[in-house]
Amino acid sequence: MSILRVNEFKALPGRFEDLVKAFEAVVRQIRTVDGCERCELLLKIADGLDADDTLIVLEVWTSISAHKQAASAVDPNDFNRIMALLSTRPVGQYYEAVAE
Repeated sequence: MSILRVNEFKALPGRFEDLVKAFEAVVRQIRTVDGCERCELLLKIADGLDADDTLIVLEVWTSISAHKQAASAVDPNDFNRIMALLSTRPVGQYYEAVAE
């Protein structure tokens, strides 16, 4: 059964667009990794609240170990660029579907 990873990233004030651009490159890299079934960059849409400069990266993997190995596929310069644009530590969690 596939596992789902939901990752949340919050940009420094005024740096949200830079963070989105940096993640576009990383998401393309992740999609090429063995075991990656899906990787999407999600942006909050209008809901009546002010934008909070948070984005989500949604990943579907064949296993947790496949996800953990994926970090080696990301260019370290891209990773460092992303970390420099964050206002807080990234938050991420694994999920699995409930069998019906």
